[in-house]
Amino acid sequence: MTEEINTNYYAVDGLIMQGEHMDVSVPVKIALDHGWSSIKGEHIFMENLVTPVDYTPLTNNGLLEYRGRKYIIGQGRLGKQATKTENDNYFLLTLAGIAKELSYQKHEKATHVELYAGVPLTMFGAERKAFREYLWHKEQLAFTFEGVHYCFYLDKVKIYAQCYAAIANRMGDMNRLRCVDLGSWTMDVLSVKDKVPMDKDAYTYEVGLITAFERIKKDGLPKVHCEIPEEDITDYIKGNITSVNDEFIPIIEKGLQEYADNVEAKLREIKVDLKHENIIYVGGGASVMKKFGRTKGRNIQYVTDVKANAIGYRYLADNIG
Repeated sequence: MTEEINTNYYAVDGLIMQGEHMDVSVPVKIALDHGWSSIKGEHIFMENLVTPVDYTPLTNNGLLEYRGRKYIIGQGRLGKQATKTENDNYFLLTLAGIAKELSYQKHEKATHVELYAGVPLTMFGAERKAFREYLWHKEQLAFTFEGVHYCFYLDKVKIYAQCYAAIANRMGDMNRLRCVDLGSWTMDVLSVKDKVPMDKDAYTYEVGLITAFERIKKDGLPKVHCEIPEEDITDYIKGNITSVNDEFIPIIEKGLQEYADNVEAKLREIKVDLKHENIIYVGGGASVMKKFGRTKGRNIQYVTDVKANAIGYRYLADNIG
């Protein structure tokens, strides 16, 4: 959408344009969701493995060059860390995520960026400040990603609550609901009343999708005499069944059904009424619940876009500040 400002200047997605030339001094808003197995933007998705390398890779795909060192971003997922601030991995992922978003938006020459990210609601008070300080570097950031050089200042870093962000623009006329965010390592459950998140009624459990992946790989060994690749499980969840070995499918389906049953059992344990309460499943596990959840009804919705939190951060930035 283009809004005319005067005869020479135009605003396009929040950026000031003059003719065909962007004013690179106007901050570009970037929203990133730092997941335990991937990093997502409003438009991009990458696995989050960070691999230092001391050689020149065959291609620039995923290649980050920063402060004289080289890293391959992607090509797998990080192991779980106690916190996301304990080493440089998530900052390096942030640089790659910003670069990917700037490239997608055709703003590679931007010199100022505003960053919007999030932490789990149950850890919001404890981790928000630390994560903001971890991400916010006041000096100019200069690096190369996938052969393109970037040089900008972070003018602002704002941290929002995960889970709530994923549904902030999706609640419609629902005044009361439960949001269930099924991530790689955790399940976050949040109550919302009058469209306000109830931080005293929020829970985090280690019932993430990785637990299902590990069970499926373990169960597959004696049956198909190999470890079922995570890529096959992920493809099945995404609906790319034709790329999955036929022998693996019944094992994957059994494991995902057990996972969905465990999620519903945990929700009942904390007194969630699956038949009558408004429930919105979000995160990577939303697709699993849509197919394998035993409780169905008009009261249950599924946000299967794994970029939902990042999209929500941008929505909150634009509408709340």
